Amino acid sequence: MTTSETKPEGPPPPTVPNFREDDRVLARYKSMIERRIKDFASEHEGSVRRNASSKRDELNEELEEANEEWTRLTEAAETAREAYRKGYPQHVKKTRLVEPSVMENMKSFGAANKLYHAAHEAWRAAENAASNIRRIEHNENQVDVELQKAVERAPQVVKEVTESEKWIAEIHADEELASVRTKVDEITAERDSYAARLTSGKVSNEELRLRAFGEQDIKKFPLPISGVIFVRVDQFGPDAYFILRDTRKQLYALPYDRRLENILDGVFDFTRTGKEFDIRKALQANNPLPLSMLEHFKKTTDNEEAAQEAYRQHQDFVREKRMLATVPVNEFDEIETTAMDLFAKFAAAKAQ
Repeated sequence: MTTSETKPEGPPPPTVPNFREDDRVLARYKSMIERRIKDFASEHEGSVRRNASSKRDELNEELEEANEEWTRLTEAAETAREAYRKGYPQHVKKTRLVEPSVMENMKSFGAANKLYHAAHEAWRAAENAASNIRRIEHNENQVDVELQKAVERAPQVVKEVTESEKWIAEIHADEELASVRTKVDEITAERDSYAARLTSGKVSNEELRLRAFGEQDIKKFPLPISGVIFVRVDQFGPDAYFILRDTRKQLYALPYDRRLENILDGVFDFTRTGKEFDIRKALQANNPLPLSMLEHFKKTTDNEEAAQEAYRQHQDFVREKRMLATVPVNEFDEIETTAMDLFAKFAAAKAQ
């Protein structure tokens, strides 16, 4: 390379983050956190259900024992009742026992009272056993009620726990998650620093442009390319850039040139023959007919209605009167220079 062709030295371009990679890191971290929250929620609900099941099992055992006890005491009560009835049938009613008279007790030398009290105590013991069964059955129902309440409270419990400093610190003890968290912190710190510099007016127009192009994934214009249109003009200080898009929805940038204003409503193909490039109106796939602007929007939007609206807005862009200065191309960028020359040639031919 000769001295005249050597690119003049100057300050290095501003450092711009790799936004695509940063977005992947942020998405990965978010996914990892969401997975751990989901795992905790699943574990919490599982624990709630296991506890309920354990209580239910315990109550079932208690109920089985209580039923056995009630059966035994009921039989004992019936035996004691029958013994009292044999001696004093007039004192055994359908639903109650009547205490013997003083005379009956004296004549039996206290045996009547003993029979009565034995039958009465046996009856009370059987009633207590039945009451215990009802208590256990009630507690069984309460287990289901408490389980339902606990399940309904679970989202709030999960939220409180997973937002606590203790839980966050515990999950970041995991080496992989901690490593991703470190990258996230670096990304956040860089963006905060940039925001502070932007507020204080310490960001150059070049950095604004490079950062905007990086965030929006706006690439250098390639050759060859097909189905490309001008979609807008972005301005950074005194410099303006055409933003173009192909039918794959990929965005590209070229320096603004006033000479191209009369071809902003076109769809273009750049072809290559050997080492030479050429420009022409874009053609439909497997069809010699031109690709219209509306057809381009149909390829790059979700539905017919959206395509019509995008086309209408683009027509406003085409008709807009801009008072912008032409931005010189990068003379050391051969592709950019070639593309701008071909666009200018096409625009000049159209103007004739």
